[in-house]
Amino acid sequence: MQILWTDYPAFLLSLVSIVAWVVYLAWAVDWRGSGPVIPAATMPIYLGVAILITLVGAGVIFWRVYMIRITFREGAEIKGRITEVTMRRDKGRVEYTYIFEHEEYKTGAGIHRNKQTLKLKEGERIVLLVDRKHPKRAFIRDIYI
Repeated sequence: MQILWTDYPAFLLSLVSIVAWVVYLAWAVDWRGSGPVIPAATMPIYLGVAILITLVGAGVIFWRVYMIRITFREGAEIKGRITEVTMRRDKGRVEYTYIFEHEEYKTGAGIHRNKQTLKLKEGERIVLLVDRKHPKRAFIRDIYI
């Protein structure tokens, strides 16, 4: 659950899926007794769109969570340094640099604004978990656990 609360792409996709169903139900269900907002003939189309958005969103969320968990389980733990933190409303981005197998990398992550991510500061030393097969993929340990 912490991954969904910290990783902005996963967080956003979970919200999009919920909104798709709220919109569908708001239009398709007869809440006031005056009939649904959308014609009965087009309801299957709207239902199909809500299902499609949910399936695509769930697939991407599953992939993101799986990728992060595998990196945490099998990745190399190394030290890095935050080079930039930007926050806008509920989303942000953190950039960091690190050296892995004698090569320097600069990468970053889209983050959701929460208690852990608000603590991140430029210049701060951090512990990263790096994907050994894809060293450009690294995650800040302390904001995902």
